[in-house]
Amino acid sequence: MNSERQSRNEMKGGAKFLFLILVILGLGLVNSVAGEAPAAGSPGPAVIGRTLFLKNCAHCHADDATGDEGPDLHNLHKSDDFISRRIRNGVKGEMTAFGQKFSDSDVKALIAYLRTLK
Repeated sequence: MNSERQSRNEMKGGAKFLFLILVILGLGLVNSVAGEAPAAGSPGPAVIGRTLFLKNCAHCHADDATGDEGPDLHNLHKSDDFISRRIRNGVKGEMTAFGQKFSDSDVKALIAYLRTLK
């Protein structure tokens, strides 16, 4: 009986630890999206950028960024500055401007994600 109880307590402790880790990672993601520095051990910029991309860009560029209404974003040969301006300012009649929606760190995260697309 005692070993069963001990085993259940260990499982509960493990579940609590896992929950705590997920909460900490979630807070890092929320802070990054809000424009604050991510917490130590939180997802990297490309992971955050992918999340932002899927929520804000995929409806035009497709979930895999191969393009739909918007162009394919793989193997971009544009500077980070060019991409940043395009995200912030958009293109009249073609692409929404996200300058009011995304913080500097959000734009950098999106660019980090785009740079992973080969």
